[in-house]
Amino acid sequence: GKTGKIKTKASKEPMRWADDGQAIGPIFREPGEHGNTFDVRMSEEPDGLVAAAKIVDCLKKRGVCVVQANAPDQLLESACYEASELWKDGAFAPPFKVHDDRSMLEAQLWNQALKDEEKVVWIRDSGPQELRGMNALKLLAKNMADFAGGLGQLLQTELSIEFDRIGHAMLSCYTGDRQYALHLDNAHRGEEDDVGLPDNGMRLTCTYYINPHWDHDEGIDGGLDVFLTDPSGPPSSASSAKRAEKIRVAPHADTLVLFLSERMAHQVIGTRGADNKWFAMTVWGLNGRAMQEMTKKATAIRQRANKEEEC
Repeated sequence: GKTGKIKTKASKEPMRWADDGQAIGPIFREPGEHGNTFDVRMSEEPDGLVAAAKIVDCLKKRGVCVVQANAPDQLLESACYEASELWKDGAFAPPFKVHDDRSMLEAQLWNQALKDEEKVVWIRDSGPQELRGMNALKLLAKNMADFAGGLGQLLQTELSIEFDRIGHAMLSCYTGDRQYALHLDNAHRGEEDDVGLPDNGMRLTCTYYINPHWDHDEGIDGGLDVFLTDPSGPPSSASSAKRAEKIRVAPHADTLVLFLSERMAHQVIGTRGADNKWFAMTVWGLNGRAMQEMTKKATAIRQRANKEEEC
């Protein structure tokens, strides 16, 4: 079939992502009594290539695909326990350490995706002291990276979306009395635009929930709304996204939500109270060339802004 190129806007105005109070659109699909409704259940897919084709077809049609990953219950329980221990030990920290101009620029560029992530843990094989022995989280992170990487060729063929690396898994905890912002993970304006946000390289977002204790009575706090605008390009504004139908996902264990980082607006569902903690792991499919250009373009934007301030 025809491949869908990423659409960019000609306007030099910044994309309007302020919450303007527009009415929320209807729910297209939401969790039932037994948890989330899945587009693909890996337990029912004996052929991994066929499953990948189904997932990419869903991403092409809707921009988002909800998958039951079929991880063993014991692995999920261990991962949730490890995440809880990391939280108790104070291992969660802001996602970026800013120590020079370059790291500050990179933090600003990734802020569009991580603006709600006050405290996270990056899951690395050679991570800090706290990560030693966190084998369930590390195994799930590896499985997520392998799964996302396995979709790369089809995504390039079917949607002209290219990524050549997978970032480290980010472990998040959603808890407390909090509301979360509607956003795109990569709200850039295209290669020719030197005015708007530069391309941070994110192409595919994969978020995986590891909460075996969730049940229907808990509600959907800490879950995710993905707004079903035209997946061939980004929505023009937050208000246009919020008027669209949405898929609502509960933070139920073994739920993997995949969506197009540049095109699909989404929002973590607000949390209440400090007793419940909902853990999610996220990896991104990243375009290496775009990431190399990112800092260069950001520096040019900053220099131009500084000159304008001086005038």
